[in-house]
Amino acid sequence: MDSRKTSGAIRTALVCLCLIPGGATAKAPLGPRQTAVPEAGPVVVQTQPSGPIADRIAWARGEAKANGWGKGFWIGFGIRRLMGEHSSMGWYPGGGAELRLTLDDLINGKKTPLEKKVSDDQAARGTAASMPEAARSLAARRRRDEPERPAIKDIGILLRWSERAAEFPADIRVSNLNLPFDLEGLPFVWVGMAADAESLAYLIPLYAKATAPDDKRSLLWAIGLHRNAPAVVTFIERVLAGKESEEIRAEAAECLGEQNEPKALDLLVKTIKADPSSEVRSRAVNGLVEMELPAATEAVISFALNGADRPIRTEAVRGLAEKATEATIKVLEKMSSGDKDPEIQNKAIHALADLPGRSGLPRLINLVKTHADPAIRKEAVDAIGDVGGAEAVKFLSELARGRGR
Repeated sequence: MDSRKTSGAIRTALVCLCLIPGGATAKAPLGPRQTAVPEAGPVVVQTQPSGPIADRIAWARGEAKANGWGKGFWIGFGIRRLMGEHSSMGWYPGGGAELRLTLDDLINGKKTPLEKKVSDDQAARGTAASMPEAARSLAARRRRDEPERPAIKDIGILLRWSERAAEFPADIRVSNLNLPFDLEGLPFVWVGMAADAESLAYLIPLYAKATAPDDKRSLLWAIGLHRNAPAVVTFIERVLAGKESEEIRAEAAECLGEQNEPKALDLLVKTIKADPSSEVRSRAVNGLVEMELPAATEAVISFALNGADRPIRTEAVRGLAEKATEATIKVLEKMSSGDKDPEIQNKAIHALADLPGRSGLPRLINLVKTHADPAIRKEAVDAIGDVGGAEAVKFLSELARGRGR
């Protein structure tokens, strides 16, 4: 069987000249590497990339012009980020994604499944040993079954360009390199990895040129992924204090949750307490929930109990279940038993149902058996239905037969 049909093997060539029709290639020394694959069209990889990202992108656009790619093309560069071993971000192509080439395949050549596993294992081992036990435990709770090792992963920042968008990309996306990505049949130019500071030096000025809300949102998240709190938090603070729309400022506030630093925490708390927009305040709580700092958990507890308005308290209660620490679960139990706002009390009851590993079920069953208010008991029964599982079904069946109390 033709291996090109089964593995999508990439043919390597050097191009300083255009591709010759019919699959033959022209070669020249020291040029970029170009390959052709059905999913992407030609793929150009800059050899020994260095220098500012803006210069690399200018080089890539020059390659596109020289090759006559008038219908558009993608340019990508990468950063590295600590993520959960099983976590990923990106746009999955529809249907048969496991059979498609990943971005890493396009850039570096197709790997066997074993090679990919070894690479992933090395990335995880290189970081897990140095991570505090608390961080590993948090990852385990989020995955809900077994400890998830932290791993350094490569993330591509992908920009689609067209002739009609000469000064600004037509689309901006982010994807792990170990995932397939729908390049829409367009050529792809890869200009290498970059340090966070190099990447931000390109992306933050690019945001200033954005006019469409979708472009601004995409850039906010791309910028927020960088682990450079001084630059990112200062940038987000300007956005929050500026004249952007409510939806863009809300997006910016939530992006702060990616910065696990005290400066970002302080800005989130300030935003929750003082921003005039309810949407911005609520999204800032979402950002606070994503943080792993102990002080962030304390702040979520405080806003759940004493937030200035119902939307803030609602988001904070949801965050208590997501945090799922001994302290946050204790607060949920207290709020589900009684709260000054009946609607918030109901939110707390249903948050118990969202605790990992169905660990909220015994607490809900206790509410059904012991709470004096029939409305609260009914709410707890509904939440038990949300938990599901054999134990929940058994209790509800017994309750229906009159043996559950």
